[in-house]
Amino acid sequence: MFPVPASIPAIVARLQELDPASLSPIDLVEWVAGWQQVIAAAQAEQARGFRQAVVKPGPMGDYVDDELAAALVVTRQSIERCTARGMSLHAYPVLADALRAGRVDLRKVDVILDESFVLSFDSVRAEVVAQATEAATGLTAPQLARFVRRLILAADPEIGEKRAKEARTERGVDLRWGPDSMAWVSAYLPAAAAVGAFTVLDALAGTCDQGDGRTVDQRRADAFSDLFDTILDSGQTPDGTALPLRHGQRAAVHVTLAASTLHGLDDQPGDLGGYGPIPASMARELAHRGSWTTVLTDEHGALRTDAGDRADGQRDRYRPGAELTRTVLARDVTCTWPGCRQPAQRCDLDHIEPFDHSDPARGGPTTAENLHALCRHHHQAKTAKVWNVRRDKATGNTIWTSPLGITYARSPIPVYCAPSVYDGTHRPPVADGPPPF
Repeated sequence: MFPVPASIPAIVARLQELDPASLSPIDLVEWVAGWQQVIAAAQAEQARGFRQAVVKPGPMGDYVDDELAAALVVTRQSIERCTARGMSLHAYPVLADALRAGRVDLRKVDVILDESFVLSFDSVRAEVVAQATEAATGLTAPQLARFVRRLILAADPEIGEKRAKEARTERGVDLRWGPDSMAWVSAYLPAAAAVGAFTVLDALAGTCDQGDGRTVDQRRADAFSDLFDTILDSGQTPDGTALPLRHGQRAAVHVTLAASTLHGLDDQPGDLGGYGPIPASMARELAHRGSWTTVLTDEHGALRTDAGDRADGQRDRYRPGAELTRTVLARDVTCTWPGCRQPAQRCDLDHIEPFDHSDPARGGPTTAENLHALCRHHHQAKTAKVWNVRRDKATGNTIWTSPLGITYARSPIPVYCAPSVYDGTHRPPVADGPPPF
């Protein structure tokens, strides 16, 4: 490690003078550690900038996180994490100095701040942060987390009960995308409820044919998914209660694929709502199990919007009809704010040019061209005119202008079609009836 205080440029200059291929093993370790020191120092400086953006947002106002998210091409949740860290590091200079000096890394900073957050008194938390910062140099992040928890329990003997009550309010279910058309569904539950759920899955897995070649983990996973497939297929919960409607439609898994892919003329990927691209075989399997909505695309795979307009004919009405709703949701796939991944099915349908309730003829029409999907947060930002939006008719891009006047574009998400669909080489069979024909 380099001596402190040493400026970041000075450390970088010294490291760049050295060729790692020519270093001895011990010097190479020091060289790697030196770059880690540079990374930590740079992150400490960036944290100062995040804090400054919050305390002095200028025209960005309450939507400073959105401005930073658009500039860095990350999610708003990531920026919220960064700005909170910047505020906390300012409040605890001993931890900020340790990060700037490279004595701790960003992961350890987050462990100390996250674990100590539950303490009631700033003075007590400051002491815990100081002790944890001193010990962090010789501990891994998981070891440090346990160390901080012991400090907290010593500082406040009642904290265990308090944390259990607070944590219970945070219970929920999380969907995380994985590679190869896989995903994780994890539930954050009180320990007794979690053990109970796993006990049920374990029992269901044990009743399966254990000679079918599946592992016990695979049987538990299949039992878990079977529970929810049954509810979706029936439209009812186990006690007979009907699942609530969304946008006037029954809860369902949505998959989009080209007709040529459906008929096996090509193997272009489909799109699973709330997830993303999936292999053609998986898309076909899902498609043949459900009901259908036919939408038209142009030669680039972008969904045409005129079909929904013609079907509904509701240019002078505020609420879109069922066909127009399905068209817009299928076209947008997600919230149309740049970088937002909220599935369109869980979004609001917003008029880009506001609808005039007093005189519909003067306001924005209720058409696919003038509608788009927005999550509630970005809908509010647009309604408040903090962010402004328009659609480029030529490209279909949704163009957003930030409070600082910077523009960002969100392009349409196409349906994947083989080139042969448009050059006349292959054509789907003539439809004799309703899909799937």
